[in-house]
Amino acid sequence: MGAHRIVKIAVEEKILPDGALSFIAGSTGNLLELLEGQDVLAFTGSSWTGATLRGGKAVIAHSVRVNVEADSLNAAVLGPDVDESSDVMNLFVADVARDMTQKTGQKCTAIRRVYVPAAKLDAVIELLRDRLSATKVGDPSREEVTMGPLATAQQLRDVKDGIAKLASCGEIVITTKDFAPIGTSKGFFVPPTVLVAKSPQAGDAVHTHEVFGPVVTVMPYDDAAAAVRLVAAGGGGLVSSVYSDDKEFLRDFVLGIAPFHGRVTIGSSKIAAQAVPPGTVLPQLVHGGPGRAGGGEELGGRRGLAFYMQRVALQGDRAIVEALAGKR
Repeated sequence: MGAHRIVKIAVEEKILPDGALSFIAGSTGNLLELLEGQDVLAFTGSSWTGATLRGGKAVIAHSVRVNVEADSLNAAVLGPDVDESSDVMNLFVADVARDMTQKTGQKCTAIRRVYVPAAKLDAVIELLRDRLSATKVGDPSREEVTMGPLATAQQLRDVKDGIAKLASCGEIVITTKDFAPIGTSKGFFVPPTVLVAKSPQAGDAVHTHEVFGPVVTVMPYDDAAAAVRLVAAGGGGLVSSVYSDDKEFLRDFVLGIAPFHGRVTIGSSKIAAQAVPPGTVLPQLVHGGPGRAGGGEELGGRRGLAFYMQRVALQGDRAIVEALAGKR
């Protein structure tokens, strides 16, 4: 196991003080019942598990600080001004395809929902079809392969079940029939899959269920207000991205979705050739989000570190307080 090997190296090389890092493979037993007010519980995973951890007896009784990074139905939105042959369109399609195939879509910041102006829906589908047709799925040790397997058999079942749920409000328009992975007959493989939901509604499965794999749903919108409502219907996310040079549209859209996200990425023609993908989290940025994304914060420089610090206010004689604070 990769995580075990990394921790073993850290211990052997004495990178951290003794006791600063522990690795548990399997059940934690009653460990969470022993948490107290000086402890912090940080978790990354499903929103259901995050809610369960928050409801732990020790967490409630001792007001244990909890940082959760959970499900996120991240969105990518194409502005109405973007031409089909432009650099911004190329950036948009490249980001969507990358997030679908990188780590086989198994990352918290991957794009799950794609919103485009209604008039550009068919064009975007064809551009995605062309881009994804170059994806070679199979044994990741082979040079020609560009997308590997899902992590587990259960993950494969969950992805297939998730696709079926999304199909309840849309239809599959891009997949690979008679799919067979390259170079292997074993593993948990699924081809890149694109669905279209032509009449999206806030309560649809696409706005409530995350498929943790190479799957996106493309949906049309009429104007900035409609796009904001649809993106917000995801209940809170880690990151969403918007691609446009129209400053008026960007102002209305970004300000509209900002309360529902920890991070918003803007793609435009000026930075198209050197844009950082929305799935890339830089150390100084907040990695977290409200609502279904967990409500926690990671990274964020000093802001991220503050969560793990115990703070106290000192009152008293100025000379004594300054001495205690190391100013004298």
